[in-house]
Formats: sequence, structure tokens, C-alpha cells
Amino acid sequence: MEKGRTMIIVATLLLGVGVQRAEAGFGDAVAGGIVGGVVGSVITNEIYHSGRRHSTVHHRRRHRAPQPVETDEMKIQRALKSLGYYRGPIDGQINSFESRSAIKALNRAYEIGDSAYMSPQERDTLIYLGNLLQIDRALITQGSDRRSRTKRVQAALKVLGFYPGKIDGSSGPMTRRAIAEYRQANGLASGYRLGFEDEYRLVTTAKQSNDRNIEETLASLKRLGSAARSRPAVRQPASPATQQPVILQPARPAAAVQPTITQSAPAPSSTSVPAAPVPQSASPSPAPAPEKSDRDTVILEPAR
Repeated sequence: MEKGRTMIIVATLLLGVGVQRAEAGFGDAVAGGIVGGVVGSVITNEIYHSGRRHSTVHHRRRHRAPQPVETDEMKIQRALKSLGYYRGPIDGQINSFESRSAIKALNRAYEIGDSAYMSPQERDTLIYLGNLLQIDRALITQGSDRRSRTKRVQAALKVLGFYPGKIDGSSGPMTRRAIAEYRQANGLASGYRLGFEDEYRLVTTAKQSNDRNIEETLASLKRLGSAARSRPAVRQPASPATQQPVILQPARPAAAVQPTITQSAPAPSSTSVPAAPVPQSASPSPAPAPEKSDRDTVILEPAR
């Protein structure tokens, strides 16, 4: 550019000199024309190549990198973030500390459980919720430029079942075909474009439908919590009752039985001697006591 500006200044000076020397000879005029032609050619070439460089740079800047594919784990993180439980990056690291903490907070809030575990039903619900929230952001995209309008139309057509592609703001054959099918289904004139009024009705209808889908999905999360509360608690097997140990203790020694001395008749002799009479006051001898074992009696008593 600096070189081009310099050449323009030189050409201007030469032209001014040529005008001032209008009385110059034919040879000088020819020489001036040749010089002026050369300078003009240089300026034209410089401007041409400069324009080509700017066009190339502009084309390179407009080239967009392909958008990364969003995984199910990223959709779960996006759903948790939209609900206010996750504040980390959308990187798909579902087992990170931030992601597990967010899942646990969601389970507690909806009374699903007290851990970071996700059942298959809860996982599918969060993935679907992430898709709905992503569509909702596209439906409320601000701006009246072509790309913003195309994103809104693509999101609305996806909600109503006409567009199966990506919401990227690029109006390709798939988007135009979806618009044509939508116009035909709603009794509009055939075509591949939507006016502002038709676009407004399309986006409004899709926004209402998507809001209902979000509400139903959140209600399904609450139903998961209700099912978890109504599920009977798993009873743990009762531990056997603790039995007190039995201590063997010897019985207290029994009191010694004193023998009773009684008067008995003498043995008969060879001579017949009358036996002495037994006094009437003497009481009959008691029955002999049962024999006692030499071993101590063992009594079973519970320990204290």
C-alpha cells in the first residue's frame, strides 16, 4: 500500500508538470506520455495485486472450522449447567469432581437419591433435556442478519419435525427442502424462503412446543424422585441376638448332716435274756438321709 501511494503521488506530480509545460515540444510530450503510461501501469498492477491479497485474506477469514460433535456426556453437562447445578466447562468429563458434585446435587434436589449415581432413565432424560435446551437457545438467537434468521428457522423446523440436520445457520439444500415441506404442510405458496411474518409464526409455534417439552422432561425427573421415595427400602438381614455366655459355677457346699444317735437293742446272745424294754418316750428313729455324691453339683447361671 505504501508503494502504491508513492506511485500515485509521483504520477500526480508528473501530470501537473505536464500541464504547466503545455508549450513543450512534441518530443517532450511523447516522453511524458511514455513515462505517464509506465507509471499508470505500475499503479494499476499494484492496486490489482493489492486487491487480490485483500480478497484472499478475506476469504481465509470467512472459512469456518468444523464444529465439534457434542457427545452425550457434554449434553448432560449442558443440562446440569442450565439447571444451575454445574459451573464447569462443557468438556464431556462426566466423571470429574465438578460433574459428579452436580449430579449429586440434582439427585438431592429432586429426591432421586443421595449419591452421584445415574440410572439409565435419569441419564436418557438429562441427554434429552440437553437437546431441548440447545434448541431453545437457537430459537431465541438475537439478530436480523441472514445467519441468525437461518438458525432460528432451522431450530423451529427441527422442533416441528421438518429439519433433521444441524443448527449451524447455513442455508443449504436440506434447510431449503425443510422450508418447502413446511410451507406445503401449512397451506402456503410453494417456495424455499420465508417472509418475516411466516418466520415469526413458525418460530413462535416452535417455541411454545419446545417449552412444553422442557416442562414435561422436568416433570419426568420429579417422577423419578417420587418412584425412588415409594420404592420399599431394602431390609438388611437382622443380626442374631447376642446371647449371654454361660458361666459354670460350682454350687454352694451343702451343710454337713449330723448323724442322729439313737438307742438300739443289743444283739441277741446265746442265752435267752429278755431284752430291755424300750422307753416309751423314745421317738422312732428318722429315715436315713439320701446319700450325697462326692462331686459338687453344677448350677447353670447366666452371666451378669
